[in-house]
Amino acid sequence: MFKILLLAALVPAVLLQNADNIDYEDWDVVAVRPCSGARPLPPIVRFRNCPEVPCLLPRGDDAKVALDFTALQDATTLRSQVTATALGITAPYELPADRAAACNWLVQSRCPITAGEDLVHHLSMPITAIYPLVSVAIEMDLVDETGQSHACYVLDARVVAA
Repeated sequence: MFKILLLAALVPAVLLQNADNIDYEDWDVVAVRPCSGARPLPPIVRFRNCPEVPCLLPRGDDAKVALDFTALQDATTLRSQVTATALGITAPYELPADRAAACNWLVQSRCPITAGEDLVHHLSMPITAIYPLVSVAIEMDLVDETGQSHACYVLDARVVAA
């Protein structure tokens, strides 16, 4: 009986801890801007339900994005660092810890990663109901344990009512 309960608890956790089952191929390829500081721009960024920028972010939903990138160096960990700029104010966008751990969200891959490896990262960002209805520039940076950026882009978006 204990084994069944343990299995019932672990299976959903395993499914939620990676992005292998994400079907992002039909998501819209979006135009993004480079980040400052010559950080590498990913060649392809896909956003769910964004036929044109600015992407609309309905409150109470999750913004879902997938990006292709090539690892610049060997790394044992990756984290997603998100910054939002709205109404002239720039602030960190604190992702839940499980979503900030980017190694959990590599599609068909896991950390450690190897220099030159082609990868896809999936990110799901919660858009809570308390967010104001404003335009926002979202900077997303994939950073390893040494602080090396492996992919960074800026996406123009707008928070809208659900």
